[in-house]
Amino acid sequence: MNLFSVLTSQKSFALPIIGSVRLNRLGLHVARMKLANLMLGVRRFQISGLVRPAEYAQFKRDGILALENFLPEDDFAKLVAEVKATMQAADAQTPIEGYGEQGFGKKHNYPWGFDRYDGGTLNRFYTITAQQPATQQFVDNRRLKRLTSFLGGAYHDPGKYYLYKLYHGQEAVNADSQKAIHRDTFHSAIKLWYFIEDVKPEHGPFHYAPGTHRLSRKRLAWEKQRSIQASIENKGGAFRITPADLSTLGDGDLQPYPVKANTLVIADIRGFHCRGQALADQARLSIYANIRPAPFLPAWPTAWFKRR
Repeated sequence: MNLFSVLTSQKSFALPIIGSVRLNRLGLHVARMKLANLMLGVRRFQISGLVRPAEYAQFKRDGILALENFLPEDDFAKLVAEVKATMQAADAQTPIEGYGEQGFGKKHNYPWGFDRYDGGTLNRFYTITAQQPATQQFVDNRRLKRLTSFLGGAYHDPGKYYLYKLYHGQEAVNADSQKAIHRDTFHSAIKLWYFIEDVKPEHGPFHYAPGTHRLSRKRLAWEKQRSIQASIENKGGAFRITPADLSTLGDGDLQPYPVKANTLVIADIRGFHCRGQALADQARLSIYANIRPAPFLPAWPTAWFKRR
């Protein structure tokens, strides 16, 4: 089982094989990154053949897209009204409260979805149901499906999508670790946010360092050193990085993404990113998805299996 973990999405260096100091000095972690990158190409070919979305060249270069005016105005207006009504009904049923958890909190489940805290920052996820036709129509949007399936290297799965409220707490009281610069995974995966309201600086916009998703020589050398250090310390695999170290990689500097409503943001979370600092009690409202296919397997139509 420990040997098998090398060929999974497991990333913790507290695990026996993945966290072997000797093997990571020999390049195990870097080899996993390279093999996962090869399999991403296989899955993309499996899904789209040689066809590439028009946005792919920019995504390949930067690792992030911010696509404004994604929906027609009439469709967007219907969607906003429906999303806000859904959120307001759930919030009235379950007012926001803190649980005093530090760091990455556990799920708190409710009939409408669940809450999870990062320090004092609330992540509120609302389940999308058949009673939300405008939202269902967005999730089934042809352009969205084409983009996410190809970029993520995974067949479209509506179950990955939620309505999402990010609500900032008192940072000085209970710090949010997601506001430190980090990368989520050793392999390419995507997150997306479709914003239904403008995101301004006070809302803590998403920050991303364009180009840092690429496996440059400097990046791989940095990953190898961090894997050895993490193995020695038995740490997790969502590596943090300082602004000074980020600049030495030579890929890109951290940039904020304040965006207008009706903007779709898609990011490769192998690239370095973080949440922006925000005023307390400010919120970002969006439709959200976290698409992480198995890094060493071909694409599987998981949504089809869920319906069986």
